[in-house]
Amino acid sequence: MKVACAECNAAEDLDSAENKRDAVVIDAVCHHCGKPLCQHHRIAVADSAFAGTGWSQPSAYHCAACKKQYHG
Repeated sequence: MKVACAECNAAEDLDSAENKRDAVVIDAVCHHCGKPLCQHHRIAVADSAFAGTGWSQPSAYHCAACKKQYHG
């Protein structure tokens, strides 16, 4: 089953991409609504909930609508 970005509707397709650098990669889900997001449409927002946890990324990924609604 192919996964598509909820923002641009591009389906992940690593196998048939001529240039792997341009391949659509779905590598995040929105922190609030869980929509799948590609590398071009994920929005990182710093989140203090991750402070002191040892997690190397002090942020959570969001879709545009949730970033606007929760971190506007």
